[in-house]
Formats: sequence, C-alpha cells, structure tokens
Amino acid sequence: MNWRSRTCGLERDDKRRYNQAMIPATLTISRPLYEQLVAYVLSEPAFEMCGLLAGQAGIVDRVLPVPNALQSPVVYRMEGPEFAAAMVACDFEPLGIFHSHPAGPPVPSPTDIAEAAYPDSIYVVISLQNTSVSVRAFRIVDEQVSEVALTISST
Repeated sequence: MNWRSRTCGLERDDKRRYNQAMIPATLTISRPLYEQLVAYVLSEPAFEMCGLLAGQAGIVDRVLPVPNALQSPVVYRMEGPEFAAAMVACDFEPLGIFHSHPAGPPVPSPTDIAEAAYPDSIYVVISLQNTSVSVRAFRIVDEQVSEVALTISST
C-alpha cells in the first residue's frame, strides 16, 4: 500500500503498514502547549493554519507550526524547509497533524478526509467558527473518520 500525501508530497514506504491499535484512544496535550497551539492559529485567523504535533503514546510534547503554503481560508499545504524541519523534529512520525477551520466546524472536511495520508497520526481540527475556539481530534483511515478523545492536562 503506497500512501502519497497531496498536502505534503511525501511518500510512505510500500512495506510500511499502519497499525490502528497503535493509534492512542486519547490525545493528551498540556495546557501550555494547548495555549501555544491556539495562539498560533489565532495569529492569522483568516487563513487555515497548520503544523505537526510531536510526542509518543498519545502525549503531545511539542507543537510544530508550519506555514500554510497556500495562504488560503479553505485549504492548507505544508511544504518547504519549515515542513522538512518539523518532520525531522518528530522523526518523520508525527503524533498529530493539526489545522484550523476559520469559518468551518471542528470536523474534517471532505478535502481533509480525501487527503489524509498518515493513518498512524491523529488529525486535530481547530474551529474558529464561533466566538470560542473549538478543538477536536480524529483518526482518518481509508477515508473513515472516528473521533479521538482530547484531554488537556494541567502540566
């Protein structure tokens, strides 16, 4: 099975198989990292903002912002040296991939689902649609979406 991401242009090894059992049932992010993530998204609220989440066993230890190469309010693409540096920082295995929806709900769009190329990663969608920010996490495997619990810890 060959996974090619239209959003980042990287290919997965044909022999690499994802393991749904390895995807954690809960994504945990500390309050400071959550606030960093939200602040980054709010820094350019008119555009979809994006990046990677590094960590292990469902615990985020770094937020790795990557500029949206498309500078669009409805679609994102990660590429260039910032994306390469973020991928290296998470050993080419991001725990999560995040992006914002400036005017949409906190769920993956049809485009997000069609372009989801990392079945081992958790997709985090941050909605700015309402007055308060709404953040949700999902697994997207073979265009099937299921929600992952998101926990914000105090430390």
